Amino acid sequence: MKIEVEQLDANPVIKLSGRLDMNTSPDLRRAALTLYTKGKSKTLTIDLANVSYLDTSGLATLLEVLVMAKEHCAQLTLTGLGQRVQYLIDVNGLRGFFRIERSVPEKLRA
Repeated sequence: MKIEVEQLDANPVIKLSGRLDMNTSPDLRRAALTLYTKGKSKTLTIDLANVSYLDTSGLATLLEVLVMAKEHCAQLTLTGLGQRVQYLIDVNGLRGFFRIERSVPEKLRA
């Protein structure tokens, strides 16, 4: 998996591409924790548009990042969910926990 961190209007966006699974999810956890603690970010967006595969450990990591956001009084937004990723979130009853937007620019217009 490839992780890129970009700044859009002073808000960090983590852009993921590839597989978010048990082998790669610790990298996402570290990147998010760094942004929340060292960067003092109050808004974080994770762009999943180029994620080809998400397993339950990847989903668990997204939940961990959400808990980190709450602990730091911050907001987490997921964007660019493909059908497979959206299905996994829906089938596990987690849609209500995450703020989900279609794309990063839409989130910035809100």
